[in-house]
Amino acid sequence: MLSKVSLMIISGITVFSISGLSYGIARYNIEQAKPNKERTLTLANEAYDRNDYRAASSLYKRYIDIFDKTNVSVMIDYGYSLHNIGRSDEGIQILKSIISKESNNAFALFNIAVIYYQRKDVTNAKIWLTKCSQTSSSPEISQKAISILNELQSIKQ
Repeated sequence: MLSKVSLMIISGITVFSISGLSYGIARYNIEQAKPNKERTLTLANEAYDRNDYRAASSLYKRYIDIFDKTNVSVMIDYGYSLHNIGRSDEGIQILKSIISKESNNAFALFNIAVIYYQRKDVTNAKIWLTKCSQTSSSPEISQKAISILNELQSIKQ
């Protein structure tokens, strides 16, 4: 006969195994289901919102590669997600590719500035914040850039 402690341990292992198996099955089903355009974007945005940038970047890449290479919003989120998983240079290049087509895209300009700032490159952050502050595509983002730029002016290099 098993003791109560042994039964509790076996029960805990069983629950843990079942939940792990359940997660694995759900993940397998998503991979097998090959989510459609809308579902892929929904899953990517949900991952992004919960700061799961590894999942978000994979899903954004799937969306871009399979469904829509021209969606600027997705490209911006993809670039920022790459930065958050340690692939900042790739993220910056993606954002700069947007700027090469849409020079006044405040969101791309702002995200480049943020990436440089998070990399402790205040000089480049200021350059990109200045560019962002001069755009009219999103007055709210441009104003935010001006505010941050004013705060950064006091930082010594």
